[in-house]
Amino acid sequence: MSALSDLVYGKNNERGPWPKFTDKYPVKVKTINGKERPLLKPLNKRLERDIRDAGDHLQTRTAAKCLMTRWDMHDVYKSFEVVGKEAIKIAQACPVATRTDTAGEKKEVPLYIKESWGLIYQKWQEAKVHNHWPSLWSYTYCVYACEFCSPLVFPTSEHKLKVMPKPFQLIVFPAWIMHEVPRHDCDHERIMVAGNLNIDMNNDS
Repeated sequence: MSALSDLVYGKNNERGPWPKFTDKYPVKVKTINGKERPLLKPLNKRLERDIRDAGDHLQTRTAAKCLMTRWDMHDVYKSFEVVGKEAIKIAQACPVATRTDTAGEKKEVPLYIKESWGLIYQKWQEAKVHNHWPSLWSYTYCVYACEFCSPLVFPTSEHKLKVMPKPFQLIVFPAWIMHEVPRHDCDHERIMVAGNLNIDMNNDS
């Protein structure tokens, strides 16, 4: 029996609970305000246009039971590349752990946009509980929503963390954290951008 199996089954081959850990992971929420916001209004219009242009590529075959575009939107649409680069800035500003080079100096982890996609939730649609492993970071950006729209929920956090969506809001979190979007009850659409970030091994020297 492997060491991992020993943890699960115990010494007498009796099945026990998975071990629990108390690590804390960052969920960073940034809402663009002030001078930057007017610059983003055209971006949000372009994002919505690009999502509608790409159309429903996944057709509810994933955890997202709503319109979901292709995975490589950042390679096709400049608007998605802009959002992904902003997510990289946030992820690099709040690393999960410090990293040093052989001289003991702090070393930045280079990141790149692995995947990005658009989502449009109609009334009664949702995203089931899931995570984005094996990516390193995930992000979501709100193109359009109101104060009553369904939140992004992290059900395994201590107090079931809920982040209510707002236009111009960018959320960055470790990709392995479970999350979901409960059923959307508003009559209007909830329009989002999402994506994943990975380590750029080509620039990791």
